[in-house]
Amino acid sequence: MAENYAQTLREVEYTNNVTHELRQEPGVLMGLAGSTANYFGKKSARIESRFGRMQLQDKTTRNGDTNNTDPNADNRFIRKPGSANIAPLIDRDDVAATSVGLKSPIVMETTLAVRAYHDDMMLRGWWGPSYGGETGELTIAFPAGNKVPVNFGGAATGLTKAKLIELRRVMGNANVSMQLHRPIILVDPDAQSDLLNIPEYVNMDYAKTGGAPLETGELKPWLGFRFFDVNLADAEAFPRSAPFFRQAGVNRLPVFIPSGIHRGVWTEFFGRITERDDKQFSEQVYSEAESTAVRTDDKKTWFVETKPAGA
Repeated sequence: MAENYAQTLREVEYTNNVTHELRQEPGVLMGLAGSTANYFGKKSARIESRFGRMQLQDKTTRNGDTNNTDPNADNRFIRKPGSANIAPLIDRDDVAATSVGLKSPIVMETTLAVRAYHDDMMLRGWWGPSYGGETGELTIAFPAGNKVPVNFGGAATGLTKAKLIELRRVMGNANVSMQLHRPIILVDPDAQSDLLNIPEYVNMDYAKTGGAPLETGELKPWLGFRFFDVNLADAEAFPRSAPFFRQAGVNRLPVFIPSGIHRGVWTEFFGRITERDDKQFSEQVYSEAESTAVRTDDKKTWFVETKPAGA
């Protein structure tokens, strides 16, 4: 927030209308996690123990030894990320000189900032390391091979039908059943344009139910995928996760099964409005939050590389 925001507001005429700057809608991504839990007071926690596949072995002798097999097992942990906060001040003179009450819009802005933070931390955690081992000592990076490359088909392209079909293939080879799961693809504005330029996607001749996307511009499910529009490159909305989205001039669209993501919360929202006697009794609007997300199953998390518009 600019240092002179209150001075800017009190030096103009008012019709008593207050609006907020356009932004990526906050608080819409954190609900996509398959599970959420509160970990207040804990530094880390084990969130899942997963057993590996077992196979029966042929019996080759009569009255022989039993085929004893120890199953593989894997743990996934979540770690405390560290909190974030914001605390704008409202000067007493500014309150007296401004016809629009400053407290309400500032409280609203800090609340929206908290919701945007949770979305940002959800994405950062999704791209970042997961933790395994007996006590969470192992760091597990995002699998580099869980992707459809930008040049699939021979040249760098955006989001295409061919890439979606390839995504189905590689996920199927990883035993992700499209009959049991409905993967979500986060699509940025460039990818939305790509999608709406696929003839089979927008042509009503191919639409059996739900209408055609061009009728309202709504992104309809297709090829077993659900599409969720979000401006992933917005560095103001996603300061921590936007660098993971665009790397080396290539966009990376997250693809996931909700059950493959776990969201941990230490502080959903903490807020206080107090007078600061050390700041000439200005009012301070304080907000704090702390959360993150981790992948619980790497086979349920993928991404599609696309070429940005104009690149």
